[in-house]
Amino acid sequence: MEKGSWVAKAPLGQHARDKNRARFGFNRGEKPVSDNTDFILQLVDWAGDLLGSATGVSMAVVRQDVAGLYEGAAVGTGVAHMLKSAARLFLTRSMAKREQERVGLVYGLAALAIKERLEKGEQLRTDDFLERNLTDRSESDEIAEAVLIAAQREHEERKLPYIAKLLAFVAFESEIDQGMANYLVKLASALTYRQYCLLEIVNNCERYKLRPPGLLNLSQRENASQVFAVLAECFELYRLGLVKFTAQFGLITKVEDMGLQAMALDVPMGSYLHLGMQLHEIAAEDVAKVAKLISAT
Repeated sequence: MEKGSWVAKAPLGQHARDKNRARFGFNRGEKPVSDNTDFILQLVDWAGDLLGSATGVSMAVVRQDVAGLYEGAAVGTGVAHMLKSAARLFLTRSMAKREQERVGLVYGLAALAIKERLEKGEQLRTDDFLERNLTDRSESDEIAEAVLIAAQREHEERKLPYIAKLLAFVAFESEIDQGMANYLVKLASALTYRQYCLLEIVNNCERYKLRPPGLLNLSQRENASQVFAVLAECFELYRLGLVKFTAQFGLITKVEDMGLQAMALDVPMGSYLHLGMQLHEIAAEDVAKVAKLISAT
């Protein structure tokens, strides 16, 4: 071999990755393809049948609305960059097919929620949350990535539409800083779907006849294990500071000490989580099923 003729071979698969990176405008020093939204629709298409089963919305409607999001100036460069950056990042990520469907669903629904808010006349936040730094990344890019990672890993797929709404929420709410937004995403990921229902119950406690504090008397309930489980989930909401008990003083340390009829959502993180994910839209039958388990009778 002649001196200077050796050329290092790229690792297996690198050429394919480089081809994808070039396709989505990822090569260092290359200007991203900001005017072409085909790659965004490719991510939306990942949702597949999951879109219809989870939301009842047709793929054609979502594709049309997501594409239309970029037609007007109202979307702003910050939100446009956030969505396009997230699309490029996840289109080059290795995932199982079901994970791709979850990511595509949340991505499409988040873009759709942003478009609906803009059409209602809501204004995007005007602080630096949507502004890119020297590394061409904004705080909103970070939150979008966090939301889509949460979607990818979420096995309780009934949670996905509400996680999507959280991303849209932080794009408009200037009181939510970067740290708080990250924590909201962490909470949304950690809570169960039944805890989502509990937050909606707490928001309308007066509608339900819930159990007072005292002995659980689980032996009198044929579904005792289910009752205790949902009470434990409710206690966790209290421990996390997402709900409080208005008629009880001091620290509640045991599940049986909770007076559920006195629960309230009058705490910042619980209120923001409920508002941001629009938990009032949870199916009434799902909420009623949980409420029945913690009723006084």
